[in-house]
Amino acid sequence: MNSFFRTVPVMVAGLLLLGAARPEGAPSLSPYRRYDSNAFIHGNFKPSFQKQWKVSARCSKDPSPEGADQKPQVMLPLAVSSFRKVTDPVMPKRLAEGVKSLGPEEREGLEGSLLQLYKGYEQMLDQQDQPLLKNNLAGAFNYFFMSSFYALRNGQELTGVQQQSMLNQINTAIGMGLKDRRMSDREKQELYESVVLSGNIILGLYNEGRDKGRADLTKESRELAKELLDEMMGIRIDKVHAEDTCVWIE
Repeated sequence: MNSFFRTVPVMVAGLLLLGAARPEGAPSLSPYRRYDSNAFIHGNFKPSFQKQWKVSARCSKDPSPEGADQKPQVMLPLAVSSFRKVTDPVMPKRLAEGVKSLGPEEREGLEGSLLQLYKGYEQMLDQQDQPLLKNNLAGAFNYFFMSSFYALRNGQELTGVQQQSMLNQINTAIGMGLKDRRMSDREKQELYESVVLSGNIILGLYNEGRDKGRADLTKESRELAKELLDEMMGIRIDKVHAEDTCVWIE
């Protein structure tokens, strides 16, 4: 999970966003905690995610009566989570502007760092030959989930099979959610960018904190992961079970 973070200014975004540069005891500068935007879930998909966790097939080794009675997981095509990109990235600028305490130069630097982090995600998809995950909400949420899992489980990575299991479940949940709430391509793009940036910042902070012995940064990464995982997907890390062939949520 180190990927492109060796070549992007993660520390710039991390220090400004998550408060490592603020005076001790001062309120967090994180726009993810202060910035109110419809681009974040705020209940739009969360019920669908929670419903999907309940109906998802558990791992075959689950001996409980509930596991035995589970119906096979519904598989939807990945296209249900895709959207048409309608504009250049908008969330880096919007999030930077949401940090009112920054001066013009700092805000411009933050916007540039966020834009670079966003572009790094899409470059990673190109390198991994994953074109179907570009401009795709399920792919973005899966990346965010993997980044949060990695930070909260002290560097534990999901296997390829486990990643695919979670991607299928998220894709189904998004398909269910979109039945209840119509979203324009622009709204989907803003959500996609927000989720990608969330995952990148969590992962970048964790790696920087680990590699440079900065316990404050790893702590911030875990706090942000815990908060957003619950807010955006209704998931608590202690309820996540990663087994041989799947991931399932209590």
